[in-house]
Amino acid sequence: MERIEKLETLIKIEEGIQSFERLISLCQDTVELTYFREIKDKYTDKIHTYNMCIDRLNDRFNKLVNTLK
Repeated sequence: MERIEKLETLIKIEEGIQSFERLISLCQDTVELTYFREIKDKYTDKIHTYNMCIDRLNDRFNKLVNTLK
């Protein structure tokens, strides 16, 4: 993989992280505004899953950054 391709991949990973952060924000708004326990639980689980996805993307991002040095 060439340097340009790696940089493009890093941008895509960062965009993915930002997308998950927006989804987390939407889920948090829903959790705060609802009174139903089932809905709160559902969106809390989604937030947890999205955070795990962000962690994996961050790991991938860091591994790719290390190959650029």
